[in-house]
Amino acid sequence: MRITLGSRNPEDRRSSFLHMTASAAATSDSDLNTFADWLEGYYSNRAQAMAEPVWFVPVSLWYVRLPHLFSEGIGFFTEQFNEHTPGRFYRSRVLQVLADPLRIENYKLRDQAAWAGASQDLQRLAQLSLSDLQHLPGCRILVEKRADCYHGQMLPGGGCRLNPGDSTYIHIEFDLTAQEFITWDRGFDATTGQQTWGSRAGPYRYQKRIPVVFPPRP
Repeated sequence: MRITLGSRNPEDRRSSFLHMTASAAATSDSDLNTFADWLEGYYSNRAQAMAEPVWFVPVSLWYVRLPHLFSEGIGFFTEQFNEHTPGRFYRSRVLQVLADPLRIENYKLRDQAAWAGASQDLQRLAQLSLSDLQHLPGCRILVEKRADCYHGQMLPGGGCRLNPGDSTYIHIEFDLTAQEFITWDRGFDATTGQQTWGSRAGPYRYQKRIPVVFPPRP
């Protein structure tokens, strides 16, 4: 499957988002569960990193379902580490997947250090509560069902900032299948629009590995 992400033109991204808004509204509620089932798991882009070591580092990535956390939709705890430094987790955060339209709400952890590595400890994750989270309303991702994948794109306009007053904003796009997660996460200078972090060689291509044991579903 060939998937191309990430126009550098803000107008192109805005046009694509408007198209997604119309199509996402028609997405059935059953897609919420399919999307969640596809997202849940342990991933690695090791094959990509071995093929293109100049451009990509090998990363392990987890999406762990949180059945206890939200009264609506499906929650996930996600984090990752560079496979050259295993166990040094970063980008720990929480997602809430919602239907009608299919979308993702992003939350940051009020104490990142306290929850780093929690993807490996389900009893610890069971203690996570809404009071541990801070909603990031500007970081909503709209998800569109396509013929062979789910395509996600962050709201346009540069509104996704981890802290008020940040000089950079985050833009995320992804394609998800049952076995592959292709994602391009980048930061941009809010004034110049120039990319400040993230891959400059295209998206990270994660392959789903052996499933891990997740908390029981309600």
